[in-house]
Amino acid sequence: MNRTIRPIPKIADLIRMEPQLHSWTEMAARAYGLYEGLNLAIKESRDKWPSVAHHASDIRQEMALMALIRSFAVMDREAQISFQSVYRYLSIESAGEEVAAVYAASDPPCSLATARVDTSAAKARFLEAYGETDFRAFSRIQSFRNNQIAHISWPEAEAAKVTYADLERLVVGCCKMAGELTLMLTGRNDWPEELLTDSRQQAYRFWLAAIRADAENRLHVEP
Repeated sequence: MNRTIRPIPKIADLIRMEPQLHSWTEMAARAYGLYEGLNLAIKESRDKWPSVAHHASDIRQEMALMALIRSFAVMDREAQISFQSVYRYLSIESAGEEVAAVYAASDPPCSLATARVDTSAAKARFLEAYGETDFRAFSRIQSFRNNQIAHISWPEAEAAKVTYADLERLVVGCCKMAGELTLMLTGRNDWPEELLTDSRQQAYRFWLAAIRADAENRLHVEP
């Protein structure tokens, strides 16, 4: 099957893509953090396993699916907005100087020499994270594109041999790339992986308390 050959993006395309890629990656990070927090809470309460734990288990799987869908959205090579497009742009010879110029003009402005140093390091970290992507695992996720990925269930993902470990690596990699792209183009430190960590901790504390309260018959649910 012939693939569509897309033109190399321009710096203006990267500036346009950055906010959307960051927002989608934050959604994936938040969803995966909630999944992990729920998972930890359920594991700690497995000996009790009250009704709240069953509800938490259902939500846990939905959060994993949301993380899967959002991560696919930012990595799909057929999409006009994706980290694969960013990679293709950063691979061209003129990318370094163009990105440095954008960084130098961001608020607060800095010299082009300083911008070259900072953006070169950020670019190297972006390319390292991209290079660590397991595209064989991603291809298993990609198989859902023609089957409306937004409507898949986790058993279908498992049938395609997509694992939670695959998903974790994909989400964390996207978090790193989104953070480095934002740094390169705006000068801001805004790291989606921090949102993943916060969501994990909040979900863990809340659901562990809810499950334990239910196990001890202290949870009152309004009819």
